[in-house]
Amino acid sequence: MPDSPNSYDLVITGGRVLDPANNIDSNLDVAISNGKIATVEANIDTSNASRVIDASGKVVTPGLIDLHTHAVGGVRMPAGENFMVEPDVAGVSAGVTSVLDAGSVGALNVGGVVNFLVPSAKTRLLTLINVGSMGVANLPEVKSAEDINVEAGIAAIQSSGSVVGVKARMVSPGITALGLDMPRAAKEMAVGGDGFMMVHVGDIAGQDPVAADLTPTLLTDILTAGDVVTHTLSGAVGALLADGSLISQAQDARDAGVYFDVGVGGGNFSFESAKAVLDQGFIPDTISSDITAMSRFAGPVFSLTECMGKVMSLGISFEDAIRMTTSKPAEILGLGDELGSLSAGTTADISIVELVEGEFLFHEASGNTGSGSQAVNPVMAIKDGVPQPLDHGPRPWGWLPTQA
Repeated sequence: MPDSPNSYDLVITGGRVLDPANNIDSNLDVAISNGKIATVEANIDTSNASRVIDASGKVVTPGLIDLHTHAVGGVRMPAGENFMVEPDVAGVSAGVTSVLDAGSVGALNVGGVVNFLVPSAKTRLLTLINVGSMGVANLPEVKSAEDINVEAGIAAIQSSGSVVGVKARMVSPGITALGLDMPRAAKEMAVGGDGFMMVHVGDIAGQDPVAADLTPTLLTDILTAGDVVTHTLSGAVGALLADGSLISQAQDARDAGVYFDVGVGGGNFSFESAKAVLDQGFIPDTISSDITAMSRFAGPVFSLTECMGKVMSLGISFEDAIRMTTSKPAEILGLGDELGSLSAGTTADISIVELVEGEFLFHEASGNTGSGSQAVNPVMAIKDGVPQPLDHGPRPWGWLPTQA
């Protein structure tokens, strides 16, 4: 008597499976059982599957991870929130399974995120507390040393597994008031809480020349292996370019194990600066959106998938863009054994996307545009093995960028 087929909760069939962590790029099926990846192979028998999703013509990837968002909407204002989006807006409703909020809240107000947003969000929500005790609820978040409480920061990181480190923005007036004492305090919190540190480079708040003086020392004397520099492709004062050339300390930091993230954001990306950085052979490790309520509809962010297309327009391959939003951010988060791949036994977080050919325009805050021949269109996020509904998208026509 022949063996009966395996029973699966869900099988995704017919798609191009792109899993950089396992060097897989082939037409395969993906089976899920009990919220875990059961197997990835060709021609899985679906006769005993509870549900089948036909992904023909689509790309099936590990769940996309956005390493830099402001996605804790609901903890600051009861209505009319004009800065942060809700976790699922940046997450599963946009085809993304995990988001890291980068500094929206601080040690003294992160409790609302841990106790209420994390349990209620369908998206996996992780948090970096801001070095400023109240985060962006009170911009500018650091005006003096009184806005920083190292002991409270350490306690906040230790309080929950969803709080994974500290974010510091190297912007005025914090850097003019405190100089490198501000990132040193953030580093002390991160080390004390056994987390990592993310630093925003580029003084978009004041374009103060002191920012450029501080960044080289920040990169080589404060940041250590596992820390993250965000806004790698920024043209602001104090970012990674000096007179159009990459500062040498950027490569020194990379050699020491520091990661570099794109973090598109509202004003933290320019095509001119991006080309200058990339032309010098310095490729960021991760692509993130730095999405906010302001940049979701008005741009220039719109979504993580649009940010992927924007970076691809500069010569980064689609395959590398997937790696930069799956296995690499999972590695940075210390979750490579659970997320960022389609390995059997790992969490069944999966994204289904379309790679669309065409003529597209991508935007930066200045109004300048760049053109690209490919865009990434989200189709579905599957979180812990459960398919999630997709939002309409940030544009009247949906998710795709402007047609050229």
